[in-house]
Amino acid sequence: MKRTIGLILLVAGIAVGAYGGYEYYSAQQSLKNKITKVFTGTTKVEQQSVYLMIGGGAAALLGLGLSLSGKTSRRR
Repeated sequence: MKRTIGLILLVAGIAVGAYGGYEYYSAQQSLKNKITKVFTGTTKVEQQSVYLMIGGGAAALLGLGLSLSGKTSRRR
């Protein structure tokens, strides 16, 4: 059961991290973001994208740890 949950977390973490990276890249390319950055220094979309990447990475690491530490069935 641990392995299944670990694999699900691993896949979900990678997906969320990739989505955060895509959103960050899209935000960097938009004209609205560039104009907002001139006045404020950072934008809300960039911050949310970074949080998604960090959360996705943490979930992927947790999933990797769970899937590697799961029980293995040994037959004698």
